[in-house]
Amino acid sequence: MKKIFLYPYIEAFLGVARNAPTRLIDQFACFYGYGSNVGALRATPYSTWIFTVFLISILSFTLSFAAECPVQPSTQGPVHYYGKLKVREGKSLIDGTKTGAVAVQIRGVSFFWSHWSGQFYNAAAVERMAKDWKAEVVRAAYGATGSTSPADRQSIKTVVEAAIDNDIYVIIDWHSHTAHNAAETDRAIDFFKEMAQLYGSCDNVIFELYNEPTDGNGGTWANIKSYAEKVIPEIRNHSGNLILVGTPSYSQKVQDITAINDENVGYVLHFYAASHPISGWQDNINAALRAGLPIFVTEYGTTTADGGCSPEVSDCEIRQGIPVDNYNSHNAVNSDAWHAYMDKNKISSAAWSVFDKYEGSAFFGTVPKGTFDQSPENWSDTTKMTAAGRYIFKKLNNYYLTAPWNPATPILPHASQPILPGTAVEVYSLQGKKVGENISNLKNGVYILLLRQNGTVQTKILRIAK
Repeated sequence: MKKIFLYPYIEAFLGVARNAPTRLIDQFACFYGYGSNVGALRATPYSTWIFTVFLISILSFTLSFAAECPVQPSTQGPVHYYGKLKVREGKSLIDGTKTGAVAVQIRGVSFFWSHWSGQFYNAAAVERMAKDWKAEVVRAAYGATGSTSPADRQSIKTVVEAAIDNDIYVIIDWHSHTAHNAAETDRAIDFFKEMAQLYGSCDNVIFELYNEPTDGNGGTWANIKSYAEKVIPEIRNHSGNLILVGTPSYSQKVQDITAINDENVGYVLHFYAASHPISGWQDNINAALRAGLPIFVTEYGTTTADGGCSPEVSDCEIRQGIPVDNYNSHNAVNSDAWHAYMDKNKISSAAWSVFDKYEGSAFFGTVPKGTFDQSPENWSDTTKMTAAGRYIFKKLNNYYLTAPWNPATPILPHASQPILPGTAVEVYSLQGKKVGENISNLKNGVYILLLRQNGTVQTKILRIAK
C-alpha cells in the first residue's frame, strides 16, 4: 500500500513564505507549467501562499489514507451499507460514515486463539459465518503469546481478506493477557504496523489492541493506557479506523477507564452470561456510557466464565477435590437479558467461539476430542452445534431479519399494502412462535410472514406501525 506525500512541495511553499530565494518559486512554476508567468507567482501576496500551504497540508494528510483497499468485496453486506465505523464526537455511540448520525450496532462471532485453532482460520469458514450465520463481524484472535511464526500471522490475514471479500467487518485482535509488558509491546507495535499498512484503508477493519488484561500481571488502566498510547500512533500513520482498547480485569471493569486522546477509540467489555448476569454489571456500564466512552463487546459467551470447561479435555477448576464440569452451563435467560441491554444501548458484540473444542462455549464442540467436518452443509446443521452454538446461530439469523442492510424487501404496514386475495398467511414472531393467521389484529412490532399462493411459498418481514 503506497502513501502519497506532497511534503516536498509544502516545504517549497514554506520556503517562499519565509522569503526564501526566488528559485523555489521558479521550481514550482516549472513543475506546474507556469514557466511563462513566474513574475506573477513572485508577486503573489504572502497571505495567499500561507493559505495555499494550509490547503496542501490538509490534502497531503487526506491522501495519505486514500490508498485503495487491497481486497474488493464480491458481494454487498453491512460494510457497503454503513461504511467505516466512527465514534460520534462527544458520545458513546458508534456511527457509520455512510449512514451519518445513526448509531450502528453490529453482531457476530469470534474465532478461537489462532495458534490453537488454525484449521478454522480459512476463507470458507468466514464465508459460512457471513452467509449461514449472518455474522456482521468476525474477530480474528491472534494468539500473541502462543506463536510468533509467519504462518500464524498469515492466518490472520486470511480471515481479514475473507471478511472483506464477504463485505463484513473484521476485528484484528491482539489476543493476550500481558500486552503491556515491554517486550510484548514491541511485538504488538510491529504487528499492528503491518496490519495497518496492509488493511488500514479498508472500511471493514477494526483494531483491538489488547484482549484481556489481567490483575495479576499488572493490567491496571494506567499500564493499559500507556501501552495503547504507544501502539495507536503506529496505526494512525496508516489508518483512521476504529481502535478498541481492552480494560482491566479480563476487560470487565469499564468503570476504571478514562478517555484516551484519540477521536476514534472505543473500549472493550467481555462477559460470560452464566457467570455474569447483567443485573450486577449494568450500573458500571451505564456510568461509562454517560461519560461518553463507547463500549464494544468483542467477546462474550452464554456459558460460565471458564468457557464451559469440561474435565474430559481440560484442567478445570477443582472444588472439594473434584473438577468442576461446566460443559452444560449455557444460560439462555441471562444471555437474552444481555442482548436486550446491548440492543437498547446499541452495543456491538462478537460471540465466543468458532471452534470444535469440547467446551460449552465452542459452537461445534459436541464430541470429546472430536473434529468438526467443515463441509459446507454442516455449518448450518444445528445437530452439530452445542447449545451455545445453536443459540448464537438462531440469534444472529433473527437479527438479520430486521438488519437495515438486509436486501430482502419488507412488506410495509398492512394499511398501505394489503395481502393479495387467495393468499394463505401464517404469522410468526421473530423467535419462531406462530402467533396466528390474521395480520389485522397484530400489535406494533416486527413479524415473519409465510405466504402461500398458487403452490409457491414466500417468507417476508412485516413491520407494523399503527
